[in-house]
Amino acid sequence: IAGPMTQAKASVAKVIERNLHQLSRTRGFLAAEPGFAVIDGTLVREPAIVAYVRRWLPPESLLPEERLPEAVEGVRIDVVQADPWKALELAQDRLPVAAGLDAAAASALRYEGIEGDPIDEEVTFHGTLVCHAGPDTGWTTLQGFLGGVEERLTVAMYDFSADYIANALIDAVTAANAEVALTIDDDLRENLGDGEESIQERLESRLGARYSASIIFCNSSRRFPSAYHPKVAVRDDTVMWLSSGNWSPASQPPLDPLGKPADARTMFRRGNREWHVIAEDAGLAQLFQRYILHDKAMADSDNAAEPGTSLAMPDLFVSIDELADRAALDLAAPPEPVAPARLPSAPRPIRIQPLLSPDNYARRITEWIEGAERSLYLQYSYIKWSDLGIDAGLKHVLAHLAERSQDEDFDLRIIIGDSSARENARLLAQNGFDESCLRAQSKIHNNVIEYLRDFITLRPTAHRSP
Repeated sequence: IAGPMTQAKASVAKVIERNLHQLSRTRGFLAAEPGFAVIDGTLVREPAIVAYVRRWLPPESLLPEERLPEAVEGVRIDVVQADPWKALELAQDRLPVAAGLDAAAASALRYEGIEGDPIDEEVTFHGTLVCHAGPDTGWTTLQGFLGGVEERLTVAMYDFSADYIANALIDAVTAANAEVALTIDDDLRENLGDGEESIQERLESRLGARYSASIIFCNSSRRFPSAYHPKVAVRDDTVMWLSSGNWSPASQPPLDPLGKPADARTMFRRGNREWHVIAEDAGLAQLFQRYILHDKAMADSDNAAEPGTSLAMPDLFVSIDELADRAALDLAAPPEPVAPARLPSAPRPIRIQPLLSPDNYARRITEWIEGAERSLYLQYSYIKWSDLGIDAGLKHVLAHLAERSQDEDFDLRIIIGDSSARENARLLAQNGFDESCLRAQSKIHNNVIEYLRDFITLRPTAHRSP
């Protein structure tokens, strides 16, 4: 809580400390922190106690001694069910230091970019951009992209859990006798039951020597601290598919809303809002392919030296309520799916600045956001305030946005996914945001900023994301 609220925050922290025994009696108590309360859906801008619990229960479901009062020492109490990210954060706070993970190990590996930092050079694009959205035409366009392979596919993917995408990949590669090189986040070894590991085993079995996959292990002692988060594929060194969405049923649902009216009626219940582009330009495609192969070489070297190394984390059981789409309703009329568009409509060179984290993302995104003079529109799946040292760059950007949100002459509009929107909005408001600029929408997974007429992606800097 910034400015004059800092003292109030410290005062509330002392109230929590004096009453922690009483607060912790409620069922499923995790932690209590100073913050703003949300009452009947409205954020109340006054110091309060936010009590996090594993699962929110109505008073009648609690024993009398488990019920919290409305306030202690005159400070309001807001009982909040911790979302999965908050639950994990609180679990990490209580974890002992992992065995063997000392300062030397944590600094053993660091990301090393490509000499000369070619990703930071502006590209003059002479080809065509096939711009399309999901779930409208995400899968049908991706299917055509995969089917056009002739020699090789180079892919970097965070989540590859859709078996029908694996089938399309196997069919296309087999028919063309092509090769596939893949880098994938180590999340596939942790998400038991979602099919990622079995898909990798099937690809290896069916494609044999033509298929080479490398796992990118991510934690504080690896090259990427948080996640390997790209969704990009390069075909035959000349065409690049770039997306906000994974190769998963949620990001690329097997729908054809343009060709099948029934699919159009249910498309926003079955798939996320995603943005995709196919860039038909050899220079841009080969630039990203170079970085994927660079990551692959680093991963192969690291995994040969430390096979299977990964930081163990506690099990996190996610409530089905957290995963359910609370806004998934039958529509009175089917939405109008948007067809792909080939841009520019008339051939002309386009200036493109590639972005990749951690290479040049933080610096460039800060420059562009701070350069906006009149308006800034943002739509992305979530935004989380962080005070961690590793997130100092993100915090700087968010502090700037908070300042602009208070400027009556600046038009700032932000759409976030409805999952955890209440908690995310609370934290942003506590750190200076005018919450009136925020709106929540279901099934949001794309990550886009509109700054005048420029479109750029915004993702946490600890991720590997183009």
